[in-house]
Amino acid sequence: FAFYTVEYLFFLFFQDYTLLYEEAKYFQLQPMLLEMERWKQDRETGRFSRPCECLVVRVAPDLGERITLSGDKSLIEEVFPEIGDVMCNSVNAGWNHDSTHVIRFPLNGYCHLNSVQVLERLQQRGFEIVGSCGGGVDSSQFSEYVLRRELRRTPRGPSVIRIKQEPLD
Repeated sequence: FAFYTVEYLFFLFFQDYTLLYEEAKYFQLQPMLLEMERWKQDRETGRFSRPCECLVVRVAPDLGERITLSGDKSLIEEVFPEIGDVMCNSVNAGWNHDSTHVIRFPLNGYCHLNSVQVLERLQQRGFEIVGSCGGGVDSSQFSEYVLRRELRRTPRGPSVIRIKQEPLD
């Protein structure tokens, strides 16, 4: 299950399928070639899953509990609005991957939640855990969770916002 999830997420974000296929062919990665062919058939027949949003939560027991998030900044701000100012004002921070994504943003440095509360909040916002792993040695252990949420379809066409109008004196 976890192997399929990692492949699924990789294919979802990899833009040049033919280049990846040629690399797998060159290095004779037969299991990957078979999975890519299956994935291509699923996509062509419409059995491919709908687009989704993904976040990664990493938990390490360093100094109590250290919780970090990786993913799209606006998505993280949507789920954890209390950290919005930190995201906007920390352009040169080490966790900024690019203008839209962060890698290992130290969530509990700015928001006092434990790992259970973080996972509960994500699940309340429609995310589900699709993969997890953990490891390490006595002095540095970790658990990682991959969460996904299907993209919500927005109604097509312009949306009308009505504002109450009152006559001026």
